Amino acid sequence: MNALSGRRVVFVVAGEVLGGAERNAILLAARFARVEGAVVTILALDDSPGRARAVAEADGISWTSVRTPWVGGRLARLASLLRVALALRRLRPDVLLPSTNLANVTCGLTWRLTGARLCVWNQCDVLGTRRFSRRLFRRALHASPIAVTTAFHARDWLVTSWGFDPRRVHVIRSEVSLPAPVDSREDWRARLGIASADFVACMIGHLHEGKDHDTLLRAWRLAVDLIRVEGKEAVLLLAGRPAGNEDAVKGLAFDLDLRRHVQFLEDVADISGLLAAVDLAVFSSRSECLGRGATEPMYAGLAVAGTDIPGIREAVGEQGLRFLATPGDAEALAEVILRLARDPALRAQVGIANAELIRRRQSAETTSKLYTDLIAQRLKSAPASRISPTAAAGEIA
Repeated sequence: MNALSGRRVVFVVAGEVLGGAERNAILLAARFARVEGAVVTILALDDSPGRARAVAEADGISWTSVRTPWVGGRLARLASLLRVALALRRLRPDVLLPSTNLANVTCGLTWRLTGARLCVWNQCDVLGTRRFSRRLFRRALHASPIAVTTAFHARDWLVTSWGFDPRRVHVIRSEVSLPAPVDSREDWRARLGIASADFVACMIGHLHEGKDHDTLLRAWRLAVDLIRVEGKEAVLLLAGRPAGNEDAVKGLAFDLDLRRHVQFLEDVADISGLLAAVDLAVFSSRSECLGRGATEPMYAGLAVAGTDIPGIREAVGEQGLRFLATPGDAEALAEVILRLARDPALRAQVGIANAELIRRRQSAETTSKLYTDLIAQRLKSAPASRISPTAAAGEIA
């Protein structure tokens, strides 16, 4: 019998928007259900529509939601916590696997009310939080039996910035896999009005302040001019939903006269087809845990030009460090882009090495086994834990 056979595992996510954390949760949930025999449900803390629910349900994963507006005073927040605790209790979980700050904090404060035997804090970034006070974030983290991160630098961040016991933090890199493309390279380029000879790069990343589209656009302006001198046109495709910074990014593209050289695609369902249609992936960011904006293109066999920050360094590995530029340095990033644009053989060589690295390091089998072994080991010594609503209220007092 598999270690998780018959176990009720509830993944808790912030909402239905499909980002890296949600994609990680869906992939692992599907694996637990199909291979390990677990009874899996995803609970979203917001019911606003997004693609994540449809993706999960297409994979046979049950999805439910409970609205958790983290607004108002202490009593309003307590009501939100108890609402989540009751929703979780109805699901009768053995294990809770929250991810992103809202889910982590909510579950960290209430998991003992739900009847679960284990709650695993999943740290998906190193940005901290504005929604919660540092005191509350720390309390919820320390109330969680164990934490999992996708990167070693994120583990160190939990230990040094939040005082979490390093023996309770485990690094498990998230699975990376992509479905077959829906449309071909030719179809994608034709739909976007891009010639077969054009040099095309893409960045996958929602348009929020954590990504550094500013430096990328300034670098792209330099690269476009030099690639044109060599007889080619260059097009940058930005795939990602509007997330608060879209007006500034589009305004800068206009100011840099990049209208013919940048296309905004918003949220792309056929990521595999998009990646097959481009020549290079770029990933310019201010902070990452282990950015899927690098690892998914690597899986697809693309070279990656990116920002030299811990989360991207860990993603590309030692073999990709030479293609990373100092954060905020548009000229350095342009040089990396041009080096790869001018050398198709180098791009192909790097792309093959990238795909091999991701398949070896972040396969579904590897990720699932590490998670399964960790949870099974902890469940052996973890009795069911229940506390009263009065005690739960004390968690945020």
